[in-house]
Amino acid sequence: MKKLNLNIKKKLPEEFLAFLRELENSYIQSDDPMIQSGTGSDYVRWRREKSIILKAIEEDGTFLDACCANGYLLECLVQWAGEKGINLIPYGVDIGAKLIELAKKRLPSHSSNFWAANSYDWIPPIKFDYVYTLHDCVPDEFLKDYITHLLSHYVKPNGTLIIGAYGSTSRQEPARDIEKDLRGCGFAVDGVVEEGDLPVVGIVWMKVAGIS
Repeated sequence: MKKLNLNIKKKLPEEFLAFLRELENSYIQSDDPMIQSGTGSDYVRWRREKSIILKAIEEDGTFLDACCANGYLLECLVQWAGEKGINLIPYGVDIGAKLIELAKKRLPSHSSNFWAANSYDWIPPIKFDYVYTLHDCVPDEFLKDYITHLLSHYVKPNGTLIIGAYGSTSRQEPARDIEKDLRGCGFAVDGVVEEGDLPVVGIVWMKVAGIS
C-alpha cells in the first residue's frame, strides 16, 4: 500500500459533534462498563462479538482504540490477547473527556496513554502497531477521509488498521458491509471476519506497507 498524504478539508458537522456529546452523557449515566462502552449486553455476548477483533492481531504490540469510550474494550482485549500469549499495550483516544477520565481510572498503570481528542483530525504523538476504530465514528461521507487520516498518522509501517461494524440482533439488522464500502473508496482490504447469522459483527483490517 502506498503511503497516503493527509488532505482533510471537510470539518465534521456540528450536528454530528452534538450527537457524540449526547452519547457521552448517556454512557456515563450508567455504572455498567459495557453500557459505558455503548453496548447493552451480557458478558458472554460481549466477549463473543468483541474478541473477534483479535483475529487481526498476530503478535505483541501497541494497540490504540480510536473512540475508546471508557476503556473497557481495551481492558478486555489486553486480557483476551494475554490468554493467547500476546502482549498488547493499550492506548486510547475519545472525543469525550469524561469517558477518557473513566478509561484512565480503569487502566491506571497506562493512564498516560489516553487522550481526549477527536480522532478524525487529531494527530497522535506516536504511531501504533494496531489501531481499531468503528466506521460510524464519522458520518458516511467522511469515511474515506477518516480512514486516510488513520493510515497516514496513526498506524506504524507494517502495522494494521482494524475497522469494525455492528448490527443489531434484536432489530434483525446485519452489520454494515464495511469491506464493500472500503473497497469502494479505493482501499485494499487484507482480512475480514464476521460473527453471527446476520452477521451482527463485521471486522476488516488493512495492512500498512513497511518502509523499503
